[in-house]
Amino acid sequence: MKRLTVVIGLLIAGLVMPLPAAELPQVKELMVVGSGKTIEGDVGKARQSAIMNALKEAVRISLMEFIPSSVLEENDIALHTEIFSRVTQYVQTFKILSETGKADRHEVLLQVQIDLHKLRDSLASMGLLEKRAAEEELGRIRLVLAEVSRYPWYREFEDFLRKDLGFVREVRLRYVMMGELTVDISLVGDIQLLLDALMTKEFEGFVLEIDQAFEDQVTVRFRSRELSGS
Repeated sequence: MKRLTVVIGLLIAGLVMPLPAAELPQVKELMVVGSGKTIEGDVGKARQSAIMNALKEAVRISLMEFIPSSVLEENDIALHTEIFSRVTQYVQTFKILSETGKADRHEVLLQVQIDLHKLRDSLASMGLLEKRAAEEELGRIRLVLAEVSRYPWYREFEDFLRKDLGFVREVRLRYVMMGELTVDISLVGDIQLLLDALMTKEFEGFVLEIDQAFEDQVTVRFRSRELSGS
């Protein structure tokens, strides 16, 4: 299997496949980006907001070790109350690798260690560990997203998969590194249904090119709309 990579800002999330309790590591290490809006010139507050948003992103990615994205979305309010509102209790350590201050916002890149055992225990107490989709009835496709040079591109693409495609049941981030990422998708239907959606969808800042399509894997390249002339 080809080594796969990611967008600046989503970096090194590793595997997101659920693990048996006996094999579950204590800590998951990630690098994530967070941003905070600067209001009335308060850079300190914007910086703290950026750090907190990055920590929430690290916890969100780590949650997919245990539950699919569909369960995350269905239980958004409960997860916000029980987990995201107290996100620091799942963070073992974090380190600021870089930060950038702009006129209207502050951005940070963090290296974060998440305590997976605490996260699993919280999900178990909420009764969410048993809420898994009946995957045996679904098709599975792996997307290799190449040349994703801007983080907002990935988030827009992910939102399209999750919210606009009614036949998609789960979107699971599997590998992330620099410039490329891998996503596993569970869906009702076959690969052609997804290919048709990808080839006809128009995004504001970028276009998609289907580079390779196999029986259960597709390579999609992201091209700037300006450079592609579209």
